[in-house]
Amino acid sequence: MIRTNGEHVEVITPVAESGPLIAMKLQAVENRSAGEQGTDLLDIVRLIFDEATRPAVLAQIRAVDAAVAYDIALHVDRWFVHGRKETLHWIRNAAGADVTLDDLDLIAESLNAAAQRW
Repeated sequence: MIRTNGEHVEVITPVAESGPLIAMKLQAVENRSAGEQGTDLLDIVRLIFDEATRPAVLAQIRAVDAAVAYDIALHVDRWFVHGRKETLHWIRNAAGADVTLDDLDLIAESLNAAAQRW
């Protein structure tokens, strides 16, 4: 970056990595408004279906401590398995009209496989 006086300045912007971001969003859903729940869950859908981010997401989840992996699996089960119809409703209300129950099943399968420790 260059200041108005011509001086060069280095700027560093921290950015969340996709795997930890998904873990955080899975936990945050239950404490958010319905609209925010939908956007958080839609973010997870997008990160898993994006060919550029999916490998990193799954590798990062495979690398977490067993306790964190267990927590991820619990939340995946809650939002993408047992609560999948409600999740789909929230996602569709958050501009995810093209997301299907089959998509949620694939996300659950992918995330649970990455979090599996047994």
